Amino acid sequence: QSDEIFHKSQLNDLCVEYCCNMGFIDKIDDAVHGSFVGKYFEFEERNAKFSVEFKGALATFMTMAYILAVNPRILADSGGPCIPDPESEGGIFGANYSQCIEEVKRELITSTAVASCLGCLLMGIAANLPIALAPGMGMNAYFAYSVVGFRGTGNISY
Repeated sequence: QSDEIFHKSQLNDLCVEYCCNMGFIDKIDDAVHGSFVGKYFEFEERNAKFSVEFKGALATFMTMAYILAVNPRILADSGGPCIPDPESEGGIFGANYSQCIEEVKRELITSTAVASCLGCLLMGIAANLPIALAPGMGMNAYFAYSVVGFRGTGNISY
């Protein structure tokens, strides 16, 4: 029985040493801390660690990722630059019009991602602040559904 206890304590020590040890992450934090990036973003002055900032950035991206899917869908509902099919072929629900809207959605996904990327990079590099920026969906929804209307059926065309 004493051998069994000894083995359990050894296993616990190994777990703490290899599984729970943050030595690898500490090395990365130290390397970034002393690098140009660490100095530019003032890690020492702000008492920041790269690993903590990376986790925060990942959580922020995951929180904002839905914008890449929802924003283009909202804006595409306005009809964009697509021309409706003749009424005999379905009008705003016609096959060609729907295909055009799908192409617009793909373009809007790219433009939403680029706009968000540029906003975040400018905020991080120029302002030196960890603030994420993305297109505002409230104004886009107002524009798409109230101003232009669903698939261009409002008072003002796209």
